[in-house]
Amino acid sequence: MAGGFFNKMYYGNPNKPDLKKEDVKTGRFKTFFTVLQIRFWQLIQLNLLYSVFWIPAFVVLQGQLLIMQETGEPISLLFYLLMIPCLMLIGPATASVSYILRNWARDEHSWVWSDFKDAWKENWKQGMFMGLIDGIALLLFGVNFVFYGQMAGKNLLYAFLYYFMIMIAILFTMMNMFVFPMMVTYRLKLKQIIKNSFILTMVKLPFAFLIFLLSAAIFIVTLAYLLSIPFFVVGLTFPGLIIASYVNWIFDKYINPKVTDQKDPENDNAEIADAGNGNAGGTGRDHAEIEKGDEGSAEVGNMGKEPPEDGSPES
Repeated sequence: MAGGFFNKMYYGNPNKPDLKKEDVKTGRFKTFFTVLQIRFWQLIQLNLLYSVFWIPAFVVLQGQLLIMQETGEPISLLFYLLMIPCLMLIGPATASVSYILRNWARDEHSWVWSDFKDAWKENWKQGMFMGLIDGIALLLFGVNFVFYGQMAGKNLLYAFLYYFMIMIAILFTMMNMFVFPMMVTYRLKLKQIIKNSFILTMVKLPFAFLIFLLSAAIFIVTLAYLLSIPFFVVGLTFPGLIIASYVNWIFDKYINPKVTDQKDPENDNAEIADAGNGNAGGTGRDHAEIEKGDEGSAEVGNMGKEPPEDGSPES
């Protein structure tokens, strides 16, 4: 019985074969639930793998919660400093998971173990540096929340800054919905990925906020059961699939029609080329930057910058 359960998790349900093109119903909403049904066991398997990289962060978080419970003190600076290397570990894993979920969300096959490993090798530098940025942002937001929160009752300006920082923190978190899928889909420098993610977040801000709320609700509800099954089974990849489906729609609407996609035979990443000339960039990599047009749409313009040749990470 146990053998059949794990075989189903690894190989999938034999009564439900791989999704075929003719099986996909019209419309992204219906496609999402079709993929969810077909990839259900693979999502659980990927969630278990991904949650391993969250364990250090869970240990730090649990320790901080115990300290707060016993002493009544606010979150310490040490907690934020310890979270930085934890998020640097989570970063490359998030890039790998984003690659797999992106493929599944747009009805493409992807293996859990081998594609996770390949995507890690291809994107670990940018993923790690993005994790570092997230860790520093968490530190800055946390310190400012404590300071402005304590001063808000004394001065109206500090109250305004407190709620302003909350808005900025939410916006930054929403940008992360685009950062990692863009990282594994297009060849861009990290600073361009961050800028483009901000633009794409603002393009459909109300809808992006709804997707963020839905995904965050699933994450938080399962995280509330920190040492139980829900988070390790569905807490990461199920909201991740929701985000991947939404991000694919945004990419198809604002980026893909304006660029020439090429498949790299080694890493299967699409290379952004000049949309006007159709140049692929040869051995160098053309870096495209998204700019907002007059009508609120995103345009892609070739920046023509060459990547570092010394093997240093693109930042």
